Amino acid sequence: MAAPLASANLALLRRLTLAALLMFAFAWGLIPLYRVICEATGLNRVVSADGLPKEQAGLSARPVSLVLDATTEAGLPWQVRPLTRLVAGRTGDFIQLEYEITNNSNRRVVGQAIPRYLPAEAAAHVRKLECFCFSQQAFSPGETRRFPVVLVIDKALPAGVDSVTLGYTVYEVPSGQEGRGS
Repeated sequence: MAAPLASANLALLRRLTLAALLMFAFAWGLIPLYRVICEATGLNRVVSADGLPKEQAGLSARPVSLVLDATTEAGLPWQVRPLTRLVAGRTGDFIQLEYEITNNSNRRVVGQAIPRYLPAEAAAHVRKLECFCFSQQAFSPGETRRFPVVLVIDKALPAGVDSVTLGYTVYEVPSGQEGRGS
């Protein structure tokens, strides 16, 4: 009786050892597969100390002007304006600016800002770190607030682009959709 039990235990030990080895080999094989996926998709790129991808780190900073603009959708009772219309900066530097929004109505209004860039290819090179456009904004009647916008224009901005226009269009969020999709 002991011999068949020992034989069954030995067979089970072999199967468990084989399963452990297969799991180890599978996990080991995921390492090169992960590298291939990251390389193909751009995930986990090595970045330099200034936050730029390694291939852009050697680029030098250059002057760039930032033109600020704002509009609202028709019927939205808000006044949206940048406190400064023109900001001089350098690629790779933090640029801080402010927008002021006033609700000119006698009712509570919720709005969402959508950014736009000119020239359009500049959009890929502007990295906003703080912006009122990241979430919906609720305003009481007559309320005025100022919002900081902090951004960096990366050093890989195409050489022919010396000026970037950053504009926002603010849309009213319909009742019942507040808090969604912001």
